[in-house]
Amino acid sequence: MQADLTDRVLHSRADAAPVAPAAWRLHVIASPDPKWRGAILKMTHDGPFADGTQIGRVPDAATSLRIDDSTLSRRHASIAKASEDLLRVTDLGSSNGTFFAGQRIQEALVGHAAVLRLGANVLVLERDTGLQAAHGEPTADLPGRSERARVLRGALADAAQDSLPVLLQGETGTGKEHAAHELHARSGRKGKLVRVNATAIPESLFEAELFGHVAGAFTGALAARPGRVREAQNGTLVLDEIGELPLHLQAKLLRLLEERTVRAVGGVKDEPIDVRFCASTNADLPARVQDGRFRRDLLARFHTHAIALPPLRVRRMDLFHFADALLPLRDAAGEPQSWPTVLHEETVEALLLYDWPDNLRELGATLVHLRRHIGAQPVPRSVLSASILRHVQLAKPSEETARLGAARQAQEHAEAPDPAALRLALQEERGVLENVARRYGRHRKQVYRWLEQAGIGDAELQHYRDGV
Repeated sequence: MQADLTDRVLHSRADAAPVAPAAWRLHVIASPDPKWRGAILKMTHDGPFADGTQIGRVPDAATSLRIDDSTLSRRHASIAKASEDLLRVTDLGSSNGTFFAGQRIQEALVGHAAVLRLGANVLVLERDTGLQAAHGEPTADLPGRSERARVLRGALADAAQDSLPVLLQGETGTGKEHAAHELHARSGRKGKLVRVNATAIPESLFEAELFGHVAGAFTGALAARPGRVREAQNGTLVLDEIGELPLHLQAKLLRLLEERTVRAVGGVKDEPIDVRFCASTNADLPARVQDGRFRRDLLARFHTHAIALPPLRVRRMDLFHFADALLPLRDAAGEPQSWPTVLHEETVEALLLYDWPDNLRELGATLVHLRRHIGAQPVPRSVLSASILRHVQLAKPSEETARLGAARQAQEHAEAPDPAALRLALQEERGVLENVARRYGRHRKQVYRWLEQAGIGDAELQHYRDGV
């Protein structure tokens, strides 16, 4: 894990008043400047930030992020609020370009989990909804500094306070096994964590595997076995892939949850148990209830603690925290080393942009591959798998793209169109300002300013909308 992670607030240097809770967070994933590497920046929507936060080597805005990086221009880019759900990222005439989703931009509207690259700096934006859930520092099982990571840790910490069943839901590889370990650790139970894969047990042996059996209970039962439930006495029993359990076995599981007793196959008495039950699935259980494939009353037993684990594609800001936990690195001196420090910034960007359909399983395999290429130079993007490269389709900055980008920016920042040309555009677009903005390659707010400069008021604009 990154030891130098900081949590800072961007605000006006002239305003020392307390800052309101952040609406957005900017995660600095990779940077040549060790002061900012791994930092999380809270960006407020009021005050100077409404007009944009500048990023560069020597930014001149009151609200700014100054990064010591020769690949950055003095005033490289700005980030400003566009709406509650979107930010506007604008290149300020930089030499090396501003990249969003791997493509060079002059201006773009971006949302949650957007990946930006400015020079050798790779950033991820996070929409902060204001949920207050912080339960200690990240752990190896539950890494991450995002809001989703904090909420997940909070939900598991709350669930650990009682003995009610817990349901972990999420796509394959989202870390349900790690969440179950965290739940067990936080519960303080003295017994073991026992895992049972519901799909790996033949139906005919399910009861014997779960509840145990006495000697001679069935053919091949030469000796008595306690069963997985009693193995988890005073501990936690995790039932993986519960959504695949046949209906008649769901009924037996429901009885176990309700009565909290087990009777071994071939046995004559029920035995009380003290076990915490945790189930996991990547299935849509409410949909299976509607289809008649899952018992409604069994799903209701997990109602109190149904916890969703989000996929990596919406937790891009946590990706390298997972990487550092899954496959820790150490430098030549034996000190912990974070993955972004050994990768080229384009490699970092590509990994962040990939959707990871198999989530942590796929990430772990990719890290093993990348570790073979770690050397004196940062690991280049070219060593990534073809599937990752095809997905992200990164645009590589070069002198030519920088020259063309500067030309496009000069064109976009030219004088406002002639009023007659603007009126013709309004007529052809029937007064739809978004279409006019798209025609000129500008934001709609710029079109509003042009209308004001040309003396085009609401009445004239309505004429164009009416087709007059």
